[in-house]
Parts: sequence; C-alpha cells; structure tokens
Amino acid sequence: MQSKTPRLTNVAHIISGITNPCILALLTLFLIVLTESNGFPEFIGWFATIMVFFVAIPAVYVYIKTSGADNRLKSLVEFTKYLKNNPAQILVLALVLGLSCIVVLSLIKASPILIATIVALLAGSVVTALFYLFYRVSFHLTGLVIIIIMAAQTWGPLYLLLLLTVPPVFWAKYHLRDHTIPQLFAGIAVATVVSLLTLLMFGRLNAL
Repeated sequence: MQSKTPRLTNVAHIISGITNPCILALLTLFLIVLTESNGFPEFIGWFATIMVFFVAIPAVYVYIKTSGADNRLKSLVEFTKYLKNNPAQILVLALVLGLSCIVVLSLIKASPILIATIVALLAGSVVTALFYLFYRVSFHLTGLVIIIIMAAQTWGPLYLLLLLTVPPVFWAKYHLRDHTIPQLFAGIAVATVVSLLTLLMFGRLNAL
C-alpha cells in the first residue's frame, strides 16, 4: 500500500502537468490562428499579438514582481503557481493585457472565433480569480473545460470527446489535495457558464 500511494501521486502530477491550462490555451490559440488566418502576414500578426500580451508582458511583469525574492521563478510551473496564489495579479493581467489584446485583434480584424476564445479564457480567469479571493475554485478545470468547449466550437462537436479528460484531471487535482470536490465542480461550472455566455454573446451558441 505504501508503494502504491507514491505511484498514484506521480501519476496525478503527470496528469496535472500535461493538462496545464496555460500551455493548452496557448496551443489552442496557436492552432486557431493557424487554421483561421488567410496567409502568412495574418498568421504572424495575430499570433505575435497573442504572444506579446499573453506571454512576453506577463513574464516580464511577474519576473519584476519576484525579482527581489530568494525564490525567483525559474519555470512555467512556478510561474503558474505564483499566479494561482496571487489572484489579484491575475485580475490585473487579465483586465489590462487581456482587454488590450482583444482591442488590437479587433483592429487588425482577427477571426471572430479567435477573439471569442480569448474572451472566454479572459472571462474565466477573471471570474475564477474573483472567487479565489475567498474560495479556491479550480483554475485548472476552469481553463481546461473552456478550452475544450471553444475547440469544439472551432473545429466541430467531435472535439467535445476531449471532455473525457476531465475526470482524470478531477481525480488528479483531488488526489494531490489541490482542491476539494466542491471546488473542482465549481471550476467546471464556471467554465461552462462562461463559455456558453461567450458563445451567446458572439451569436454562435446554436453552432454547438
């Protein structure tokens, strides 16, 4: 029994790591840009905008915020943990950088589904961060479910089969004691409501 528990914990860490919503969100946005852009200039313009507002500036911001600390962030895992433990920072980054990114993408006439996906991810981050100030709603499941729903909206309902990844992630986060069962269900609920409201706002709800 003692040997089985560390093995399960390692499995839980692996599941949690490969489903990191920050990485999956960037991958999803990249694929949307790749499939929705018309030509190389559009691809570069859309993707460069996303990288500047969602990777470069946040990385510099967090680096500066932690530059005086002994435990300066050295990996993406530490970066995401820092943000999860500082929901006020997520609110600042999401509202300032997220809204700026949406404005720029709108001005350069990016794909509506790309903008809708960013809006859903932005809204999910803001709502979860607000909850996180007093209740630890799962950022992980919020992000994962939003990504899956928006992927299905972009490439077809078959991608809803990716929801089969939710139970293993649910188990992993619970096994690692990152969240309680109600907190995990709350993350799924936030993601579902935010995604459906975003699709409704963009007039795409009936396309699911």
